[in-house]
Amino acid sequence: MELRSALIIGLLPLIAIACENGASSSSSSTSGTNTPITPSADESSWRQPATLFSVLPMIPGSTVANIMAGDGYYAFELLKAGAAKVIAIDPDEGNVERIRAKAESLGFGKDKLEVRHAPLGTTGLQNGEADLALCVHSYPNLPDRINYLRKVRTALKSPAPLVLVDFNPADSPVGPPLDQRWSDQQVMDEMELVGATDIGAYSKKLPYQWIVIALDFVEIPDGPGDEVAPG
Repeated sequence: MELRSALIIGLLPLIAIACENGASSSSSSTSGTNTPITPSADESSWRQPATLFSVLPMIPGSTVANIMAGDGYYAFELLKAGAAKVIAIDPDEGNVERIRAKAESLGFGKDKLEVRHAPLGTTGLQNGEADLALCVHSYPNLPDRINYLRKVRTALKSPAPLVLVDFNPADSPVGPPLDQRWSDQQVMDEMELVGATDIGAYSKKLPYQWIVIALDFVEIPDGPGDEVAPG
């Protein structure tokens, strides 16, 4: 099985989150990297949002915080995947205005897609406001990321699932320079510092990218079918 975890029992039925663009203050790239990317069919072929969301079964009906949302690519994909509401948050006011304009053009009100500006280092979220959070192509550039992600998880309902997606440290036709990439294992180690106790990763699910899922370990009680009959 590709998923690697410190305490993986019960993880998959509980997870889902959202965080996209890097900490750039002016780029309109959807990738959050130094490689310019124009939205296209080719972009979808390596982003593969449906594949990403297939390992996040809690998305339908949930409120998802898409932190560092960039141009909103994943915010709109989350709505397509059945999220009850998406809160798209970005430190760049230009990105915020672009997402709002697109949401309005597509007929999404604040009940479905709420767009917020939050300065770097602030979450833009109230405690317990979201069910999960997603961050894509931003991790290496997050300032004071340990403390920031601790605050993000405080804004999530138990088990506070945080989903991170970024580029594997290997050559690829898209993405930042290799010296700006982290391995999934490095990120998993930092998730322990963030306070998560159930941490797993997919390194081959998406082209060129890993997925790290960090949440609080929740023990699932045995069901009736799991009882052991007396010998």
